[in-house]
Amino acid sequence: MQRRVVLLVVALVAAVALATGGAAQGGGGLPAGGFDQLDVSPDDILIEVGVQPDGDAVWETQYRVRLASDDEEQAFEELRADVESDPSAYSARFGERMRATAAAAENATGREMNVTNVTVAAERRELPQSYGVVTYRFEWEGFAAVEDDRILVGDAVDALFLDEASSLIVTWPEEYRLGDASPSPTETRENAVVWRGPVDFTEGQPRVTVEPASRSVGPLLLAAIGLVVAVVAAVGYRRRPWDRGDAERGAGATAAAGEPAATSAGVAEGETASDPTGASDEPGAGASEGGTVETDTETGETESDASDEAAPVDEDLLSNEEQVLRLVESEGGRMKQKRVAEELDWTAAKTSQVVTGLRDDGDLEGFRLGRENVLSLPGYDAAAEGGDGSDDADGDDTAESDEGE
Repeated sequence: MQRRVVLLVVALVAAVALATGGAAQGGGGLPAGGFDQLDVSPDDILIEVGVQPDGDAVWETQYRVRLASDDEEQAFEELRADVESDPSAYSARFGERMRATAAAAENATGREMNVTNVTVAAERRELPQSYGVVTYRFEWEGFAAVEDDRILVGDAVDALFLDEASSLIVTWPEEYRLGDASPSPTETRENAVVWRGPVDFTEGQPRVTVEPASRSVGPLLLAAIGLVVAVVAAVGYRRRPWDRGDAERGAGATAAAGEPAATSAGVAEGETASDPTGASDEPGAGASEGGTVETDTETGETESDASDEAAPVDEDLLSNEEQVLRLVESEGGRMKQKRVAEELDWTAAKTSQVVTGLRDDGDLEGFRLGRENVLSLPGYDAAAEGGDGSDDADGDDTAESDEGE
């Protein structure tokens, strides 16, 4: 029994590393032949991840084996004595495997990571049945991403697999609150979300976003007002048709009375914005701020070449989601996800998270083209644009698509 428990723990450590790296998996994220080679399997596997404001996380992984007989109890007591007398013999290999897992996640996310302070403990617990519990605990530096005080969790363990005996718990500090979790958790607590297996997380999962609870309605309201201002600036001010008509009729009446016709910017015919004395290189032409103004000498109507131009948008006022939508719209309503990441200078993980949220909300649609993810605005019709839906794929992508098929 002692050897079995030790092999069980080692196999489970390998499972975490292989599941994170995307290796071929069996039940619980294990490679084929993991528990199949053992006479026992854990009754419960509990993985608890406590994320911190700086993105570091404290991991605690418990492997629980029910002690249903005197022989199993005696074997576990011997194991516990071994662990207490020489814990480094058990924690060293675990730490090596987890550091290899963190190195793979570092390459995938672009964040510096490290695994430190690995400890191990074995104890008997009544839950209420008697269990032998082997617990590994360590700190994972750089585990989560941090953006604007928000903690983004999950890209370091993308596409993790939990079997029916496994559970994943993600916790956060009390001063934070849950923003979003994908997929929907099995259970949501005040400061934690829980997924109970079996769960086969797909690409871009699991994901948890938490933010400071101090963000009250006031700042949110200010943010909403800022968004409205940005939209108005992007669209540009356009006069109401009846206001424009009144101004034109007034200008015509003034010209008929023998007085100079005023432009929409308040500059009279024969004047310029910089020279109110009436001096001009071209008689009858004036200037308004941001453009020139021309006057029809017969009708007295004025026309500005800049009146309908949109003011530039301050990118700092746009959210991540708005930046993506604006970029896809600028490309005609359709764009590769990889190009979105390149244009916005984002990591693939951040782009995937933002795009997933937009797709869940119905603001974006997407599909696979060979090995590429292609995004489009709802209602986009490639045929109506005069294409067959393949205009986003260049020669290399087409080759990849054929190869991928």
